[in-house]
Amino acid sequence: MYKKFLYKIIEEDMNIEKSIIANKKLIKNIFQITIPAVFDLLAQTLIMAFDMMMVASLGPTAISSVGVGTAAMYALIPALIAVATGTTALLSRAFGANNKIEGKKAFAQSFFIAIPLGIFLTVMFLIFSKEIINLVGNAKDMNLKDAILYQNMTVIGFPFLAISISTFYAFRAMGENKVPMIGNTLALILKVLLNYLLIYIFQWEVFGAALSTTLTRLSSAIFSIYLVFWSKKNWISLEKKDLKFNYFTAKRILKVGIPAAMEQLGLRIGMLIFEMMVISLGNLAYAAHKIALTAESISYNLGFAFAFAASALVGQELGKGSSKKALKDGYICTMIAMIVMSTFGLLFFIMPHFLISLFTDDKKVIELSTTALKIVSICQPFSGASLVLAGSLRGAGDTKSVLFITFLGIFLIRIPTTYLFLDILNFGLAGAWIVMTIDLFIRSSLLYYVFKRGKWKYLQV
Repeated sequence: MYKKFLYKIIEEDMNIEKSIIANKKLIKNIFQITIPAVFDLLAQTLIMAFDMMMVASLGPTAISSVGVGTAAMYALIPALIAVATGTTALLSRAFGANNKIEGKKAFAQSFFIAIPLGIFLTVMFLIFSKEIINLVGNAKDMNLKDAILYQNMTVIGFPFLAISISTFYAFRAMGENKVPMIGNTLALILKVLLNYLLIYIFQWEVFGAALSTTLTRLSSAIFSIYLVFWSKKNWISLEKKDLKFNYFTAKRILKVGIPAAMEQLGLRIGMLIFEMMVISLGNLAYAAHKIALTAESISYNLGFAFAFAASALVGQELGKGSSKKALKDGYICTMIAMIVMSTFGLLFFIMPHFLISLFTDDKKVIELSTTALKIVSICQPFSGASLVLAGSLRGAGDTKSVLFITFLGIFLIRIPTTYLFLDILNFGLAGAWIVMTIDLFIRSSLLYYVFKRGKWKYLQV
């Protein structure tokens, strides 16, 4: 099925060129955008990985406490990303058309929307912290006290996160991924140092991990503010006169951003329900699940890097009025991502034990995580296609199609099938990861159909 899918994509190259080799200039451009994005996302992955390694040294209960403490937050952080997605659609087209006035206007509105949203989420989580954790942590052997502590400390950083997300996505919309790469690399260094200091030296354990996360997000926000308001060399550098609320531009952002927010909210709520089902399997199974996800995120983030490139290139080409080039850019980004992620899928299948042993030495956890990683190796090419095609559609502003496909995959496929595999067939953790593979295959196929159909080429944002 994977080969057929890949051949279909190649055939749909609009007869402009017959193969990837004939598109050397485009591929070079893709990698110029993607390579910094890879290191950017690698830094983000390593932040999670080192965090997991350090927390894992405290034992499976600490891993689960951090997992439960972050589950609900991760369900709502994409609301901030959705605002940035709406800005990306406008900003990439403005950049492609070299319209700096419209670009700065769109970027400024993202702050007016994202920062109040970040503050609102912080307040809601602090008020309802116990209710949220009690809802998510539904296994008897969970340490909910530490989970509440972790959630309350990290949620304080939501407004800081809103600033850095808005800024980094704006640079990605222009294909300038070096800036977020530098920002997240600095965050990685600071996070590791703070973790070591707060977890081991001060011995604040779970609280120390949470505090280091919030302080790291604060540092990223300060870095973003410097880039936007003090550094004058950037295409989107703002001055005080640029900080004016523009209803029409904000409305355009929300036109794209609201479906993106609903898509991400639906995805994260669905993933939260999925995670709650896994949590119900118990402490060891959930710890293994989190470690396997962290290991798999290496491949996932590489695919996401190509999605950033596709989103920027598709939006820029539409801004130039070249829908054919936008289509070709999306296809080639998809093919490259599928090849790269298939390579990692092979590694996950051949050497899962080695990868999992980097995070924990608990034999039971290693056994469960290894099985999960072997299963997810099968769906890596489809995961790559899903990520990049969705990114292409978002870059074009077609967030409604992505919304529909995401809801279909999560609520009609993943959740009911997970219930079947876990509660009726009793497949355990392996059943949850089999369901993930089925879901990603179906979603990638539907996204391919929508992108091929091409209605996104005629959208006005």
